[in-house]
Amino acid sequence: MRRIIIGVLVSALVVSGVFAGGKQEQVEVPDSFEGMELSIITFTGEFNDQGIVRDFEERTGATVNMQVVPNTDYEAKIRPLLATGQGVPDIFVGEAAYVRQFVEAGYWTDLSQEPFNADTSDMFEYAVEMGTNDEGEVVALTWQTTPGGWFYRRSIAQEYFGTDDPEEIAEIFSSWDSVMDAAETLKQESNGEVSFFAGIGETLFRPFYTARTEPWIDEDNNFTVDEEIRNYLQIAKEVRENEYDAKLDDWSGPWFDAMNTPPEEASVFVYGFPTWGLQFVLNGQEESSGDWGLAAGPDPFTWGGTWLGIYKDSDNKALAWEFIRMLTQDEEWMREYAERATEFMSNRTVMNDVREGFSSETLGGQNPYDVFFDQLQYVEATAIQGFDFQINQILMQVMNEYLGDQLTYDEAINALGRRVQEAFPRVNVD
Repeated sequence: MRRIIIGVLVSALVVSGVFAGGKQEQVEVPDSFEGMELSIITFTGEFNDQGIVRDFEERTGATVNMQVVPNTDYEAKIRPLLATGQGVPDIFVGEAAYVRQFVEAGYWTDLSQEPFNADTSDMFEYAVEMGTNDEGEVVALTWQTTPGGWFYRRSIAQEYFGTDDPEEIAEIFSSWDSVMDAAETLKQESNGEVSFFAGIGETLFRPFYTARTEPWIDEDNNFTVDEEIRNYLQIAKEVRENEYDAKLDDWSGPWFDAMNTPPEEASVFVYGFPTWGLQFVLNGQEESSGDWGLAAGPDPFTWGGTWLGIYKDSDNKALAWEFIRMLTQDEEWMREYAERATEFMSNRTVMNDVREGFSSETLGGQNPYDVFFDQLQYVEATAIQGFDFQINQILMQVMNEYLGDQLTYDEAINALGRRVQEAFPRVNVD
């Protein structure tokens, strides 16, 4: 209770200091947030499930009115509200797949200037880039980062490569040539009973997508297929033709079944996940718990994440900022939350503290934070744009036809450009 009281007092002092003499916006700060109500719309239940709302309400005395809409319906729900300006909550969120659309659309308040003055100096760069618009305004912040790696079965590594040590396995994963050699070894030595990959899905796609340097659509509205996307098509084809994957669809029942086999029955070597894959997926696999290791893949990647901002016309910006400030600026709270929820936070100092001595039972005692922390220094978000989600969906359609030999490689590249132009008629496609 004493910590809560002190937290509220400190919070009030910080907020009052932040808003005093604001130059960009006039935001009225009440003497107390007691009895006030904050409205939030989101696609994730973690604000409730992980105790974030509880913490905020205890700190402020305010009440959070939160609407959770399934991610598949979220955009359809929020866009009409934004278009009309009617019924828009104080805070709304954006997922990594489409957050850039909101960032670029101008619906969020600039948090980088007075009266908010968000401090991003200790945040991982890509997390800030994702929430920054073309004018350099930080309009959305995230409390989490989602670097990824390749989770591998230790039992398979030990049997076929003679070691399950993460540093030695990282050498096997160090290049796509080395990966293909290892996949062939698994195929031959197991008589085809062990597959390197579960399928042609996110495990393969995410490293190439993150490694892009060219956006899908450049500043002159020209459509570009980055060299990394071309490499993705070729590697995926090689994997499928050489039978290096188990042909399992991501998130399907068989995909999960292969993940949860006991060590002696393990038949899929690698699943690629970001931080939340360990937190919400692998930690729930009881039969395979302890049989996993984590190593960096051929290319660093990030996948997912949630950004949140304050609606530009909200009348409740002081309370809304207090919520975002707690999640993204309050290092004491962030440190406590990271340890409680095993969340990889967006703050370097916090994660340096939290990762010290951490270990995962699912990973046989390994510290995953060391791998994730190292990968983050290579992750950039400069090529990610607002309509990547839609274009990525078109890419997957083309990929399926390419893998099914309905299209040649050149035909696949041409089909990708043609279908993007059909979806976005103003885009220039050679």
